[in-house]
Amino acid sequence: MADIRGSDFKVVFLDVRKVSEAMQREAAQAARRQGLLPVVWVQSPQYRGLRIDQLVHEARHGDAIQVDDHFFANYSLQDFYLLRRLYPKPIFCSIQPFQASLVPTAGCNQLDVQCYSAPQFQPCLKLADRLGAVVSLSSENTLKYRSQLGQRSFNTFLWQGP
Repeated sequence: MADIRGSDFKVVFLDVRKVSEAMQREAAQAARRQGLLPVVWVQSPQYRGLRIDQLVHEARHGDAIQVDDHFFANYSLQDFYLLRRLYPKPIFCSIQPFQASLVPTAGCNQLDVQCYSAPQFQPCLKLADRLGAVVSLSSENTLKYRSQLGQRSFNTFLWQGP
């Protein structure tokens, strides 16, 4: 966590699938100790058949939740607004560029557009600018274009885990 904070990042996304309760709690606390915002990234909830109340439970140790492109592809806007009603903390929303029409008109505290394809990088930046979104970079494909972001905020996924 100190290395992440040392790189001037302010947020850490925690994928808590198959992670023990104690480890989830410790990871969130470690992030807070470093001045990072621990955001629970509920990845691909449709594969586990999670209901909205279960998404809220998944995020219990974080200070925010992230719902990603899989959420927007498999859950309705009504589901999103139910999540917004049940979850009092910030909601980070992440979409692929082709999902721009699925973005809720309200309720995302932060929106990011996944600019993971090198050939589509410039059009993706334009979309992010139009939506007022953060740019999400892929450590494998687009992080090398970080210098082209100017003053734009960005996310990247740095872990080397499985």
